[in-house]
Amino acid sequence: MALFLLGRRGFQRVMTAIRPYCSSVASGKKPVNGVDLYYEQTGRGKHAVLLLPGALGSTKTDFGPQLKSLAKERFTVVGWDPRGYGQSRPPDRDFPPDFFERDAKDAVDLMKTLGFGKFSLLGWSDGGITALVAAARNPDLINKMVVWGANAFVSQQDLKLYNGSICMELLPLISCPTLIIHGEKDPMVPILHPEYLLKHIKGSRLHLMPEGKHNLHLRHADEFNTLVEDFLEE
Repeated sequence: MALFLLGRRGFQRVMTAIRPYCSSVASGKKPVNGVDLYYEQTGRGKHAVLLLPGALGSTKTDFGPQLKSLAKERFTVVGWDPRGYGQSRPPDRDFPPDFFERDAKDAVDLMKTLGFGKFSLLGWSDGGITALVAAARNPDLINKMVVWGANAFVSQQDLKLYNGSICMELLPLISCPTLIIHGEKDPMVPILHPEYLLKHIKGSRLHLMPEGKHNLHLRHADEFNTLVEDFLEE
């Protein structure tokens, strides 16, 4: 849905300053499904976590505070640039009808290539949709999942941009513990979307951040990181 939501999400991301993070980040590229995918990895914990950026985003633009501050003794954190974004170019980004499915397969296969047998997902915005697809398609590989700013369907507010379901038919297939975070001041995603996810993902929970907007993990990084760490360690 990134192409259709460029005006809503892309410009906000362009305006978001890139946060610096610690120098103990390893980076590189791995050949996955016919493309070279860029990734950054930090931490030495047994619990592997993959960060999935939003539309037009990359690990550098979208997850600086998480790469810097998520507990490195407890987690191994991997950020990646989906094909066509950031440093995972070439190829240039395109948007076939199944691009969320393609991104989900790329993400999972990258983690396999890096040697992780099981891992958790942190997905923001369009990356949250990718995480939902990945969790539904790979129930044996996904430990836990956190999503925020994601939507599984198109509301009346979106109909001028897009029509139909995004991944709502996959939600009943998700079996991993799932935390849905929603900023109550998010101008991009109405509350009906996280409420729908809560209703249709078995055993999920919803946490509301009263002052949170669409990029709540950047503006309220300390609160967000603590919330995520506590959930992942339960």
